[in-house]
Amino acid sequence: MITSPMKTKKIRSVFTVKNKKFLTPHLIRVVFEINENQAGLLAHVQSGSNNKIFIPSSAEKESEPLVRTYTNRKVDLENLELSIDFVAHGEEGPASAWALKTNPGDKLEIGMKESTRPLVPEADFFLLVGDATALPVICAIVEQLPSYTSAKVLLEVHGKEDEFILCSAADVSVEWLHNPHPENGSRLADLSISSEFPSGLLKKYIYIAAEYTTVHELRTYFKTKLSWDPHGMYACSYWKAGQSEDKLSEKG
Repeated sequence: MITSPMKTKKIRSVFTVKNKKFLTPHLIRVVFEINENQAGLLAHVQSGSNNKIFIPSSAEKESEPLVRTYTNRKVDLENLELSIDFVAHGEEGPASAWALKTNPGDKLEIGMKESTRPLVPEADFFLLVGDATALPVICAIVEQLPSYTSAKVLLEVHGKEDEFILCSAADVSVEWLHNPHPENGSRLADLSISSEFPSGLLKKYIYIAAEYTTVHELRTYFKTKLSWDPHGMYACSYWKAGQSEDKLSEKG
C-alpha cells in the first residue's frame, strides 16, 4: 500500500498588535495578541520558523498587500503572545516602515505553517552566522540548544549599541561585527572563514543566514574548498543588496 505524504498545514489569520518596543536602536519587537481560535491554530507552529506577513499597500490603486518573509521570534501559547522582530532601517522597506508606525490595536495578517521539525539537527558544535535580518532565528536556535552542546555565533549589526545578551543552556560564545551600511558589503564571510572549529567533535553543523553575496561566498567555501558534508550545513540568503524580496529568487 502506498501512502501519500502528509500535507503541511498552512495557517493564515489576522492578528492584533498588543505592544511594541525597541530591543536595540535598530531592532523592534512587535507583540501580537493570540485569541482562543488562533491558539489552536498555532499549537504546532514552532518559534523560529518562517512566516509571511501581509503588509497593507499604501498606494491607493494597489489593493493587494505586500508580502514579506519574517521569523516567528516566539510563539508563547501560555501568555497568548506572538512576537516578531523587525530590523529598523527607516521607511525605505515596507516591513520596517510598518513596524515603525504601528501601534497597539493595529491589525496585521500573518501566514504560517505547522512544523514539528527542529530548527537545526543534533550536533556537538554549531557555527551560527548571520546579519541583522537573521537575529530572530539565530536567537531562537540558541535558546533551543541543549546544555551538552556548544556554539560559536557570529553576528553583524549596525553598531555597538545593537549588541545584546543571547540566552542559552549551551556553551555559547558570541562575536559581534559592526556594519552601519551592510548594503555596501560585509566582512561577515571573512570572519566566518577565519573561525576555528574545535577538534575531536563528531558532529559539527553550520547555519548561515545573511545577504546573498555573503551566503554565496560561504556556501562555496565550505562545500568546495572544505568539502563540507551538505547535511551538516544550512545556508540561506535573506536579502540581496539592491533588490526587494519580490525580485529575490533565493529566499531564506
